[in-house]
Amino acid sequence: MIVCLFASCGPAAKNQVDPALDSEMPQKMLWAWERPEDLRFIDTNEFGVAFLAQTVTLTSDQVNVKRRRQPLEVPDGTYLVAVTRIETVRNERQRPTYDDAMIRRTVEAIVTTLALPGVRGIQIDFDAVVSERSFYRRLMTALRVEMDSRAEGNARIPLTMTSLASWCTGDAWFNDFPVAEAVPMAFQMGADADKLRAYLRNGKDWREPLCRGSYGISLEEGKLDGMRDGRRIYYFKNSAWRKDDLSVP
Repeated sequence: MIVCLFASCGPAAKNQVDPALDSEMPQKMLWAWERPEDLRFIDTNEFGVAFLAQTVTLTSDQVNVKRRRQPLEVPDGTYLVAVTRIETVRNERQRPTYDDAMIRRTVEAIVTTLALPGVRGIQIDFDAVVSERSFYRRLMTALRVEMDSRAEGNARIPLTMTSLASWCTGDAWFNDFPVAEAVPMAFQMGADADKLRAYLRNGKDWREPLCRGSYGISLEEGKLDGMRDGRRIYYFKNSAWRKDDLSVP
């Protein structure tokens, strides 16, 4: 199957990973970013694909959408998750309004990815700073409501998010988000890298329950000592995937 993506061709009780995901989504997911990707070689019983469908940039009162322009080829039956990357302009002159109108337009942009061939879930990738957390919560709440309004029967479309690894050891600020799981990005961790590696190596688990169902790791950096068995792994790669990359543990 060739997926032509927009191109011409108050906190609640502690949240937990949604166990329903385990029966639907493969335990190994490949992140396919903005480059041509031919993944027709994957075993769909073993691997799913979370692909960058679009980047949404918020600036002043504008919601600017950049659709995926690169082809993605996958076998029929691949479990596909459409990822929306959210970026914001943070200088004072162009600072987003973060108002209800911006939330509504952003939600409208995100849910369009559900119409892409084979898409079964949505993932949000947003490195929100502290001042953007309230906006992020309101956005995710509105997005969940809109996704539920589009669901057929009793089926609920999975909504997931990525999480900076440091968020998973922090103050549980997103614990009330209506998401099935938050994927800790245990790679490219910047200044926190040594501290977070030691945290896992010493046998500690993520404090945030939503983070306890998966890990996001880089193929170049590999797994970290102390990662728990039995969790879903999202694999990131800085270049196009090849068949011989799939001998991943």
